Amino acid sequence: MSASLRNVGRIEVQVQPPIGLGQLAGAERRIIPITGGTLSVSGLSGTILPGGADIQAVRSDGTIELTARYAIDLGEAGMLLVENTGLRRAGPTPSDPPYFRGVMRFTAPSGALQWLNDSVFINTGRREGGTVILDVFEVC
Repeated sequence: MSASLRNVGRIEVQVQPPIGLGQLAGAERRIIPITGGTLSVSGLSGTILPGGADIQAVRSDGTIELTARYAIDLGEAGMLLVENTGLRRAGPTPSDPPYFRGVMRFTAPSGALQWLNDSVFINTGRREGGTVILDVFEVC
């Protein structure tokens, strides 16, 4: 059986400059505060709440291991928790965009949004100033 990808939408995350923690367990560690943003996924729209964070480890080769956690207010549909774990590194050549990929996990209310709890999602990302843009795909 083969898998396919279905583009389900986009998340735009507003971030602040990193807070450096120094060398911990062999990697440069930092926290990037998440201050807001928007979600537009499969007909849902929501607002990212301030207070989330992207915790990163910068390896000696420059690759960034990241885990971001934040909450999204979906209005009448309820709240959504997001956890995105991924990698960001330089592209194959200096003119190529960075490789920025993640695996995303949603925690959603039961009922109409249960499919978010029961599916696997991946994303591609890019950074534009103080905004991280994630294109989200459901693995079908």
